[in-house]
Amino acid sequence: MAMHLSHLHEIVRHGEFSLRFVATDGEVVHLPRCVCSSFYSRGSTMNVKLCESGEVRKINRVTIVEVNGEEVYL
Repeated sequence: MAMHLSHLHEIVRHGEFSLRFVATDGEVVHLPRCVCSSFYSRGSTMNVKLCESGEVRKINRVTIVEVNGEEVYL
């Protein structure tokens, strides 16, 4: 099953999730446990906080390829 990118906010606002995205170097990065710390609905980015380290990463939403094991498409 796949999910459209426009439904991403519905998933991430409910707590912990896993995420895969494509980094600027082309590598697919897996974040197994994270929470959304901010989501800019008019922008193209979101900030996620990694549960294990507490690190916060800014992610361009169009680079997200999977959330909670479900493929994301544009």
